[in-house]
Parts: sequence; C-alpha cells; structure tokens
Amino acid sequence: MAFNIHELDEIEYDGSSETEEALEEYQDSLIEKFIISPEGKKHQKKYFETGFWIAQLIYYGIGYIGVTIPQMEKSNVVEIVTDLFPKKISLSSPDDADDAIPELIAFWNYIAREFKLPNAEKIISYLHEIEPDFKSIMNDTTRFGMAKSFMQIGQSAGFDMTDSKEFKKFTQTYNEGLLSAQQEDPLLGRAPLIKKSYNNTYLPSAKRNKKKKARKLKKASRKKNRKK
Repeated sequence: MAFNIHELDEIEYDGSSETEEALEEYQDSLIEKFIISPEGKKHQKKYFETGFWIAQLIYYGIGYIGVTIPQMEKSNVVEIVTDLFPKKISLSSPDDADDAIPELIAFWNYIAREFKLPNAEKIISYLHEIEPDFKSIMNDTTRFGMAKSFMQIGQSAGFDMTDSKEFKKFTQTYNEGLLSAQQEDPLLGRAPLIKKSYNNTYLPSAKRNKKKKARKLKKASRKKNRKK
C-alpha cells in the first residue's frame, strides 16, 4: 500500500492521544519504508541502528515548529539540528551523535527520490555542510536545555538515567540536596526544583510492535462496540 507523505499536513499536533497515535503511526510507517529502500539498506551496512534520528526530526518538526516532512524547509532543519536536538536530546556518550547526520542524509535522499519534495536537495546540501560540526554541537553544554543538563548531571554522578528507578532516585537526591542548600543560603531559593521530563524517543521495534498491537486491539474494540 502506498504511503501518504502528506498524512500529517492537516493535523494540528497538540499531544492528545489521537494526535500522538497519528504521529507514531506516521513515524513507524515512514521509517519502515525507508529501512527497506535502497538508501536505507545502504545506510544499514555501515550503521547498526536506524530510525531514531528520523523519528526525532519528525517529532520536533511537528511538535515544536509546526511543520511536517513535506512542509520542511532548510531553515526548519537548521533549527531542529542546531537548536532543538542539542537542547533536548540526551546522549549516553558523545559518540552517539556520530550516526545522526548520515542517517538524516540517507533519509532525505530517499525522500528526494521517492516523493520528489522540492526542498529536499537544499536540505541534503545543508546536512552535508553541518556534518563535520554536528558532534561538537550536540555536546556543547552551552546549548543544553534544563532537562538535558539534569540528565547529564545524573549520568556524571553515576546514575543510569535511562532506568526509571535510577532516574527517580537521582531526582530525589538532587532535590533533597538543593533544598538543603537553600536552607543554608536563601538566595538559592530562586533555583527551581527539576521534575522528571521526557524526550520523545524512537522505540525499539519490539516495543513499537507491542504498542501498534495495542492500538489495533483498541480500534477493533471500538468497531465492535459501534456494531452493537
């Protein structure tokens, strides 16, 4: 079945369950199409994991800027890659940034060939230009947002910030330490306590398939109830 690249164009993403479901289905479908494409297969010969950065591009495009893949211009990709990515996405190690731009270049080459989007070539050219500097941009602490800085502090302190229990433990430790510091120095009261924050991440295939199965069961249940 042909994929509709414009499927999200008329959706106003607001984080509701309906728009979230539409976004996830779009991400899954487009990434699956890319993975089996010549561009995707070539990319996978060199890079083990595929899909995370594409999913982030789609999410931050519609969720923060309000543009879908067909609507993206070079300026939108510049903002996502050099501002939103380093501000929002936490890396386990600096080297985790190495596959980002190659994946996005391969993806946009696929988009240019398959869907003939007018801005694709300009975006590809920009991605080639930014590739040598992207790793340093992603690891530039001056670009980090509050939540990402918090994640980095936790990792540096030896906590596994991808584990919910470890995250909760560090959050409690951090907040208790900050409250203690505020009692010793009232001026620190201006500093906010940091609550748990989530990034939209591309789920491993097993988890995504589980979510897709749950969505299908939910839809089937709704249809069954309507027939009654």
